[in-house]
Amino acid sequence: MNRREFIKAIGAGALSLYAANYAKAAPAKKPNIVLLLIDDLGHKDLGCYGSTFYETPVLDRLATQSMLFTNAYSACPVCSPTRASLMTGKDTARVGFTGHITKIGRHRYPKTGRIIPPADRMFLPIEEVTIANALKPAGYKSASIGKWHLGDKDYWPEKQGFDLNIAGWTHGSPPAYFYPYEKPGSGWNASIPTLKGGKPGEYLTDRLTDETIKFIDENKNNPFFVYLTHYAVHTPLQAPKPLIQKYTEKLKTDKSQFNATYAAMIESVDTNFGRVLDKLDQLNLTDNTIIIVASDNGGLAKVTNNQPLRAGKGYLYEGGIRVPFFVKWPGKVKPGTVCDTPVTSEDIYPTIMDMVGPDAKPHKNIDGLSLAKVLTGNGKLNSRTLYWYYPHYSPQSKVPGSAVRDGDYKLIEYYDPVKVELYNLKEDISEKTNLAQKMPAKVKQLQNKLKNHLKNCKAITHTPNPKYKPKDVLRK
Repeated sequence: MNRREFIKAIGAGALSLYAANYAKAAPAKKPNIVLLLIDDLGHKDLGCYGSTFYETPVLDRLATQSMLFTNAYSACPVCSPTRASLMTGKDTARVGFTGHITKIGRHRYPKTGRIIPPADRMFLPIEEVTIANALKPAGYKSASIGKWHLGDKDYWPEKQGFDLNIAGWTHGSPPAYFYPYEKPGSGWNASIPTLKGGKPGEYLTDRLTDETIKFIDENKNNPFFVYLTHYAVHTPLQAPKPLIQKYTEKLKTDKSQFNATYAAMIESVDTNFGRVLDKLDQLNLTDNTIIIVASDNGGLAKVTNNQPLRAGKGYLYEGGIRVPFFVKWPGKVKPGTVCDTPVTSEDIYPTIMDMVGPDAKPHKNIDGLSLAKVLTGNGKLNSRTLYWYYPHYSPQSKVPGSAVRDGDYKLIEYYDPVKVELYNLKEDISEKTNLAQKMPAKVKQLQNKLKNHLKNCKAITHTPNPKYKPKDVLRK
């Protein structure tokens, strides 16, 4: 073999070796996922959703890089059931978790009320496949940082597929927002057992952000899922004094809202999420990180103005269940797009599974629909009906019921007192004109859909109260 033939042979061998190595090369790195869930954030509480009072420049800017949904709903008008639905992709009735966990360990109801709420689980069963469980086979490290509210110690995040649990436990509101995060004299909610350490003056929203940044830093070389679930802006309303003062002054000229402390809490969440985004930039992870922003129910009406939506948290009206929701998926979602298709908390689970790909192993028996094709502009969601089963006397409305949205029509069926309301949301977003008497056929159709849905979900249903006394009897 002469020199030229030798060099040619070496070149061919090198080319073959390169081709073999290329074939064995690892696939593109799976996307990181940051799911920001803001507690009790109302549909109109961000600038990108029309607020002129609350200042949210970070989230507003993020929304311009995302697809923003105008008809997004929480799975329930209160927190725990929505969180169970989000974690599993299932309807709250199917999970058997329809009312929030309370300090008395059961659902409140009046002794002489018409119904007894369902004896539902009040925990997320271990056998359910959570987002964190489903992502494990794909190599993800998962952290739940902040509020959990899905059961006692046996059902906390570390039992549900998460590698890290910071500040997540049984109860849904913090004892206090400032270190040492304690509420003297409150045995049921005196401290957060899963949040250790701290320093005087430390603010909870800041601390949860610190923990998020630390987790991202430690897992920058592998795919991660961060469930950043702020206690804010849930009560007790507490915030740094300079921020409260800022909005106290603003209230003198802007009357669109009325609570300076709540506004300060919103700005704190916004500013802190900016720190998370900065960390992603610093680590060159931004282009490979999906950001999902959502709320677990509508805004509490006594602290925020949800207009033009009716009522707020705890109600089946739009103010209680319509929420902010937008998704940034770099390279997939066209920035600044808006989607009017009705979507719900249940859709987050299957959407994440489609984003990750076949290595994720989700549960098959889910109710949510993947939004991946909608997000990428490659398709639309099939027409569907959305349901809410909330047969509980919430602290806010104290009126148990259920609801169904089918196209532009929404029916609310109340159980105590018994009544039916029907609205055309396209023409009446404020739900002022009840069409039930004018459209009995539509009422019957939607009632039947609701009945069949609960049957299909094998819902743990409410029961008649044998001690029920009509109000006219009680007044005598």
